[in-house]
Amino acid sequence: MMEEGEHTSSNDVPLIAVEWMVEYILEVRGETPVRSITVVDATDLDMVRTELYRELTSIYPDASRIDVTVIRMATVASVEAESLFNEESAFQP
Repeated sequence: MMEEGEHTSSNDVPLIAVEWMVEYILEVRGETPVRSITVVDATDLDMVRTELYRELTSIYPDASRIDVTVIRMATVASVEAESLFNEESAFQP
């Protein structure tokens, strides 16, 4: 039985979803464009696009049109979480 986030390739080998960082500019009619970053779990670029679309349509369910310009899309590298925070526990990339 496959776990959530796993898909199979043409050779029936399970593909494991990894975290992808997506930086994008979002434009919804009548609103100021917003530059944002999100992290999605996906096995490949097509799934990243699908998950991003799902996320944005859930945030803006009444929007008749959502324009997205992807600036950067990459897998999240192994970074120690503690290195992203300073001594006062404030986020510091």
